Amino acid sequence: MNGIVAENGKVVTDEMIADWESALERDEWPSGWVNVGEIVEGKLPKAAPETVTLSLKVPAAMKRALEREAKAEGKSTGAYARGILADGLMAIA
Repeated sequence: MNGIVAENGKVVTDEMIADWESALERDEWPSGWVNVGEIVEGKLPKAAPETVTLSLKVPAAMKRALEREAKAEGKSTGAYARGILADGLMAIA
């Protein structure tokens, strides 16, 4: 038998993997794939370096703008804010 047997017993062939790769490179969802959960942008991996909480007060209008822009980019507000902070720090480095 050629291919790899998945946990559910289905055989995954090299041809299937190549088809999936091709679809993903075209930003398409491969045929037969099923989404099993929501995508969480900006969630830190478990192997990430130590993190700490940074709390700050911003005007309500600024928070709404951050939330709006984060949503437009498909990110969490925290991930969007971290990106802005990282970009700002890189600009002064």
